[in-house]
Amino acid sequence: MNEYIKQSIEGRKIAFTNSYELTSELKEKTDNLFKKIEELGKSCNDVMDFEIKFTSSPLNIEYNNLFTEIATTCKPIIPDTTIDSSVKSDKEYLASEVKSEAKYIINDITMPARRKAREEFDKKMRDTPLGKMEQMSNTVGVFRRLFKK
Repeated sequence: MNEYIKQSIEGRKIAFTNSYELTSELKEKTDNLFKKIEELGKSCNDVMDFEIKFTSSPLNIEYNNLFTEIATTCKPIIPDTTIDSSVKSDKEYLASEVKSEAKYIINDITMPARRKAREEFDKKMRDTPLGKMEQMSNTVGVFRRLFKK
């Protein structure tokens, strides 16, 4: 399996295992899910291929559901120490931070795939009559600005 795919999978797994005290049932669920994710990773050519396939697969939904279950039912590895009820508990804060970090990591990892998909869409769009008209309009606009007195 590609090293970047391994890192992508490991980053997702760490969000569970390093942040929460998993029950044996959730540990087993997590292990089973990541075995399936690793199998998907083995079938991919590179990390972009993996991210596209993972994002559009039922495994992504299973991952998100398990993440939610863990974040709402498991004790965070750092204990709750908040006394003031108007302040987020450590568990709520940690869940929010882990979710935010996971989104950041996923966005960072999937950026090349999303950029490639956007470029392919733009290329297809340029080959349509509307796209050709827009290119012509842009070209005319450039010449107007160049020769404007």
